[in-house]
Amino acid sequence: MKPILLMAAVEHELAPALACFENKEQVTMAGRHAYTMACEDHPIIALVAGPGAVNTTQSLTAAIERFSPSLIIQVGCAGGFAKAGVSVGDVAVATEEIDVHMGIEPETEKKSVRRTPLPFSLMEKEGRQYTHRFLLDRDLADEAVAAVRNMNLTGFTLHKGSFVSGSTITATASRAKGLFDLYCPVMESMEGAAAAHTAIHYGIPLVEIRGASNLVGKRDRDNWNLPLAFENSCACLMAFLKLKCMPPAAKG
Repeated sequence: MKPILLMAAVEHELAPALACFENKEQVTMAGRHAYTMACEDHPIIALVAGPGAVNTTQSLTAAIERFSPSLIIQVGCAGGFAKAGVSVGDVAVATEEIDVHMGIEPETEKKSVRRTPLPFSLMEKEGRQYTHRFLLDRDLADEAVAAVRNMNLTGFTLHKGSFVSGSTITATASRAKGLFDLYCPVMESMEGAAAAHTAIHYGIPLVEIRGASNLVGKRDRDNWNLPLAFENSCACLMAFLKLKCMPPAAKG
């Protein structure tokens, strides 16, 4: 049975989920650390990938080559877009990942987040050309949302929609507005597009679940709540994971 691979940038993002498993073993892999465990006898790998796109790509590639997972679930914190109705502590499931730094710089001196798409594709898979938008499995995203709602989790609102990724963390209201006007995203992170690109390359479905630790815009660390984002995103992760690991007879 192929394992399900869980991944996050830092261990704090996985900690509430790891606490749900009694028997887990730590393993070292390509300079990273991970945990092996089981959910309903289904093998689970939990990978601490490192922050940013390069760490994500390197560690995820190593994990895929070693474990050949059937599914990748990325979890963690993110900035939520207030214009999408997101509040601190809310959780969102991605339908696509958009790399906001991939493209051609606008031909204007005025600062803008708008970029012309690349004149060539980064890869082609199943007849689709990928430049900066990476579509995720909509059916799995719907399953994740349904699993969370069936668990009747409370204390936060669950969202579903586009995520944006970039190496530069948004720190101004004007850039937040520009990103929202252009892409209508619900969340911003640093690693999602890299994970999506890698997963699509290998033909492995990816589900991304993130909790809002802050709102995208002017940085105000006094209003951040990282522990709440970790707790809520991991609660949603476990709801979805239990569904995916449930024996077929129990599902019926």
